[in-house]
Amino acid sequence: MLGSFKKLQSSKLFINTSNFFQPTFNCYLADSKSEIKAAQRLRYKVFFSERENKIIKLNSFKRETDNYDKYADHIIVTFKKTKFSKTKVIGTYRLLKQNIALKNNGFYSSNEYDLSNLLKSNKYNNLLELSRSCINKKFRKKNVLQLMWKKIHEYVVENKVDALFGTASFLETNIKVIEPELKFLNDNFKMPDEIKVKALHEYKVNLSNDIPILSKMDIAKKLPTLIKAYLRLNAYIGEGAVLDNHFKTTDVFVFLPFSSIKETYLKKFSKIC
Repeated sequence: MLGSFKKLQSSKLFINTSNFFQPTFNCYLADSKSEIKAAQRLRYKVFFSERENKIIKLNSFKRETDNYDKYADHIIVTFKKTKFSKTKVIGTYRLLKQNIALKNNGFYSSNEYDLSNLLKSNKYNNLLELSRSCINKKFRKKNVLQLMWKKIHEYVVENKVDALFGTASFLETNIKVIEPELKFLNDNFKMPDEIKVKALHEYKVNLSNDIPILSKMDIAKKLPTLIKAYLRLNAYIGEGAVLDNHFKTTDVFVFLPFSSIKETYLKKFSKIC
């Protein structure tokens, strides 16, 4: 017994601590109220506090919320600088399934767009609305968006979704500034007539007749990152843009059939760690 004790004393106990100080990212569906509240605080920070014009919203909790949150699923990306650091929510995306939406408040997009043609379609019977996408400013050059799209891909496959849609925004309300981009989207990425979604008349912005002509390369440089990402996946754009006075943005409708997504991107999503 004594010999065994001496042997134990002489042996070196080695603990690998290298992983303790490695930053870690995790992406998953929020499964608690506290995680959803953390996502709402991030939304408030990105949509209001971070904006250059400092949009002021009177919300003592500093959370961006609406009536659709309680019915939706929320993807979150968390970050820990080290094993001992506090976990931060640095990215989020809201997902609302068609069967859930129609039993409750409907779709968020219906506040700005007429979805009747799309919802009557026999071709697309299991839609998924994407909304409230945002990433903490410090992490926008990381692979956070790709992590969320990997999770969206898994969600789509698991729930047999046949098409995704939602609104995407320009951080601009002066239509003159973004008219070339809006015209480019409207002219080149039209939805098929039988499912065409149109901006509600009372919110639709009117484009002028003397829009400057820019090259596709110049326009591509000016498009918001999220809209460019959707277009790379083969998305369509609905008819008309909408002025959103709450968020101080100009919104366009994006429609993405799952079957249209390029195979190269599907493979890329599956390989993201």
